Amino acid sequence: MPAQVRSFDAIQLVRDELVKFGQKSTDGIEELAAEIRRVIDWVEHDRPAYWKLRVRKAHDAVTEAKANLHRCLMYPINDEQPSCAEERAALKKAEANLVHCREKQERVRGWARTLRHELHEYEGRIAKLRTLVELDTPRAVALLDRTILSLEKYVSGSMAASAPREADGPAAEETPPETEGETP
Repeated sequence: MPAQVRSFDAIQLVRDELVKFGQKSTDGIEELAAEIRRVIDWVEHDRPAYWKLRVRKAHDAVTEAKANLHRCLMYPINDEQPSCAEERAALKKAEANLVHCREKQERVRGWARTLRHELHEYEGRIAKLRTLVELDTPRAVALLDRTILSLEKYVSGSMAASAPREADGPAAEETPPETEGETP
């Protein structure tokens, strides 16, 4: 079945859009990779350091609250044991904050493990798109380039074949056809 190409511009347009798709896809994949690196850095480096510092400060606050409570209990007023309610409340609050900080520290460790697992899953899925964009798209563009070139050569060859050649011009028509048996 002969090709029914009506417009080289349509093929060129498909080629140009394919190039745009390849570039936008590459940019998107690179942008995702950069964002993933930022998130991994935040979860694996920034947050653990932050919560480690918070745990240390919370531990120091507990130590200070215990010392304040101990001082309060050491000095009786009028031979009576003081209630030290404020100091007890401060110690309870400091201990609750320490528990909270340790829980957050553990959650960050869990997030880091989960993030690594999800990253491996993502990399497996994105590999197909990356192959399509990095290998298959340039191949398709090259195929379209060759197709356009072949069609242009075909059209220029057809035009040249349909144009009258000088040897086929009026001089060729004037020579009488040879008859059988006559020799010059």
